Amino acid sequence: MSEEANQEEKSAENEEVNFDAVDLMLQGDLKSQINYSMIKGIADALDDKAQILIQAEHSFEPEEEETFAEVAMPEIEAMALAVTEGCVNFAKIRFWEACETAELAWEETKDAEGKVVGKAPYGNPLETPGDGNRILANLKQISTWLAEVHTLHEKNGMGWVSPYGCPEDGQQAYDNRGNSINQLSHIIESIEKNFDT
Repeated sequence: MSEEANQEEKSAENEEVNFDAVDLMLQGDLKSQINYSMIKGIADALDDKAQILIQAEHSFEPEEEETFAEVAMPEIEAMALAVTEGCVNFAKIRFWEACETAELAWEETKDAEGKVVGKAPYGNPLETPGDGNRILANLKQISTWLAEVHTLHEKNGMGWVSPYGCPEDGQQAYDNRGNSINQLSHIIESIEKNFDT
């Protein structure tokens, strides 16, 4: 194969990657296309921050008996609050917008000699959904971390998070976190049940 033909093939492959199966399925539905573009932006922003914590957890080396959840508590709680108290109602996100329920596949048309003369994309449904844009995966991870912090707080006593060791301050933080855990659970459950197209 000549270098020029090889370059053309690589260029065609790059063009194929520029849209996903959902973009394809939403063709002709401008409202849904715009909404999905915004959701992809939200997914990217959430994943950027979540990946920082995920990588930190993988490289975490505890000193004495400390846990990752204990060390990263401010960041974990901030992420949870951004989801539960931010400007986006995550509970309205549909399941197919929060993970990968289909993959992009290509139907090839061949000529009499067996050479590919055309390709048509289609959405191939997945039996088991993948992480996709990771909204659902990241929400579940944040919920897991937050529950770990909550368990540590119960174990260490109410004064644990207070800079002054004050049980009243600690109780308020504990109650607020419990509320965030409940809200996150509701959001995850809502997404998992929202199959609307």
